[in-house]
Amino acid sequence: MACQRCLEPVEVEVAATFNLAIAASEEAAKQLPRYYDPLIVEDEEIELLPVLEEELILSLPMVPYHQDCSIQTSFGDDAGAVDADGAESASEKPNPFSVLAKLKGQ
Repeated sequence: MACQRCLEPVEVEVAATFNLAIAASEEAAKQLPRYYDPLIVEDEEIELLPVLEEELILSLPMVPYHQDCSIQTSFGDDAGAVDADGAESASEKPNPFSVLAKLKGQ
């Protein structure tokens, strides 16, 4: 899975605990103790692999992440950045709100 903080791969341990009981009908499922999850099959054959696969998918975390993830992000580009001399970089973008400042001054 991908870490939602740094987008690097993260290993997630998957473990699911469930009590599945196979019942032939709804009446038989009602007779089961409450701690069982009934699986009603009636007259059809059922494959257990997709059932187990669904239970494992349901036990995956909604948001996977590293426990000790260091986020290194940079927002935008280097426009407006200050170099070592204290001067602004040469690739300065015009302020999109300068038009509003001119209108305010009028």
